[in-house]
Amino acid sequence: MKRIVLCLLLSILLLPVRGSAESKDSTEFDLKALAEDTVFLATLDDPYHAVLGLERNADKKRYPASTTKIMTCIIALERCDPYEMVTVGKRAVNLSARNSKMGLKAGEQYPMIDLLYGLMLPSGNDAAIAIAEHVGGSISGFADLMNAKAKQLGMEHSHFLNPHGLHNSDHYTTARDMALLTAYAMENETFREIVASAEYTAKSEDGRKIELRSSNRLLRDVVVSGYTPYSCLYPYAIGVKTGDTHLAGKCLVAAARRNDTTYILVLLHGEEAPSGTKGRAKDKYAAQRFLDAIDLFEYVFAHDTVTVDAKSLIERCLPESYAVRPDPAVSYATEALYRIEWDRTESLTLLRWQADVFQLDPFPGDLITYTIDLPNAAVGTKAGTAVITVSGTVVFTGDLIVEEYTYPPTPAPTEVPTYVITDETPSPRPSSDGASPTEMIPITTDKPDSEWSWNLFGCGPHC
Repeated sequence: MKRIVLCLLLSILLLPVRGSAESKDSTEFDLKALAEDTVFLATLDDPYHAVLGLERNADKKRYPASTTKIMTCIIALERCDPYEMVTVGKRAVNLSARNSKMGLKAGEQYPMIDLLYGLMLPSGNDAAIAIAEHVGGSISGFADLMNAKAKQLGMEHSHFLNPHGLHNSDHYTTARDMALLTAYAMENETFREIVASAEYTAKSEDGRKIELRSSNRLLRDVVVSGYTPYSCLYPYAIGVKTGDTHLAGKCLVAAARRNDTTYILVLLHGEEAPSGTKGRAKDKYAAQRFLDAIDLFEYVFAHDTVTVDAKSLIERCLPESYAVRPDPAVSYATEALYRIEWDRTESLTLLRWQADVFQLDPFPGDLITYTIDLPNAAVGTKAGTAVITVSGTVVFTGDLIVEEYTYPPTPAPTEVPTYVITDETPSPRPSSDGASPTEMIPITTDKPDSEWSWNLFGCGPHC
C-alpha cells in the first residue's frame, strides 16, 4: 500500500520542460511551413498551455466548421442515456446535397449512441440536428446548452449557434478554446470510444442498417478509384474530429497517445484546393492537415521532455532486489538473491511519454532486463547488471550484488515415502512363487531432495 501511494504521488516529481508561447525559437519546428494558419498543440493534462511553443494564432477568432460536433457530442452524452431512442424529425433530413450526412430518414428511430457515431464519424449534419432537437427541444435551445457549457469550461472566446458548424459569422471559437473543450470531452469513456472508431454500423429500430466510416484519415485510409490517395494513417492516433467549410477551410482536432501521454492538436483554417484541381493533386490538399498533424505529433513525441527526481523515483517505484534460480549445471545453489544498486543520479531527463511508465504501480517488470555474468560470484560482490529500457532507450542501469544464496528447505513430514535409487543390494522379499526380485527400497527421510541427488554421484553440495 505504501508503494502504491508513493507511486501515485510521483506525478509531483514530473516537472515539464516547455518552450513559452512567445519564444518560437525554442522549437525547431517550422510552423510557417504548415498549410493551416492556426495551430495549437498541448497535453491532455494541461490543454491551456502550448507544448514547446507549438502555437500560432491560438487566440484568434476562427470558424470551427464540423469540429463544433465535439461540443454537440459531449452535451448529448452528459444529458442522455446512450441507448435511449431518438426520433428523426423532418428538419434533420431536409438538407442540401452539399451537407455531410449520416443517411437518416424522417420518422426513423435510433439509439442515441448510433446517432453519435453518425455525428462524429461521417460528420452527419442530419444526426447533429436530430440530436439537438431531442436534447435541447430546438436548435436554439441546444445552442443555449452549448454556450453554457463553453462558459463552464472557460472557453472565453467561443460562441455557438448550431450543433453542426455550418457557417454563421456569429458561430466561432479559437484553437485554445477547442483544446480546452477536447480535453474535457476526452475524459468521457464513451466519447473516447466513439472518436477512436474507424467504422461503425448504425441500426434503426425497424432494422435498417447504415455503414459509417470516419472522415479522420489518421484512423482510416480512404479508398479512391482512378488514383492512389495519400496515406495518413498514424499508429498513435486516437481521434478526434475533422471540419471543412469554404470559409473555415480545412480543420482538424486530433489526439495522439503514447504510453499514458496524450497530446491534443488543433489545426484551423487550412488551405483549400484551387478550383479545378483533380485527382492526386486535389487529394494532396485534402490530406495535408493530416500529414501536418503527423509531423507535429512526431516532433513533440521526440522533443517534449520532463525532469524527474531520480533518487525518489528509484525509492518509490523500482525493485530493490531480484531473485534468480540458476542453471544447476553451473551453480549448486537453488536460488540466489541479488540486491540492485541503481545508478542514483540526482535527476534524469526523459521524454514525457517515456516517463509515464514510472507512474505505474507495480512497475512493469518486463521493462527490466537482468544479466548474470558471474553465477557463482561471492556474497557482497557484483554478479551482473539490471537495465530498464523504454521503447529501445536505456533509462536506468544498476548492479546486481549477491545478497545471499539459499538452499532447499527441509520438506514437511509426509506419509508418502521418497524413493531413491541405491547401489546397495536390497533384501529380498519372499513371494508366493519363491522368486526374490530386486526391488526399489522406500526410504522416508527429512533430508532435502537435492541432497539425495548429490549423494547419487558420491558428491556433496560443495564438491
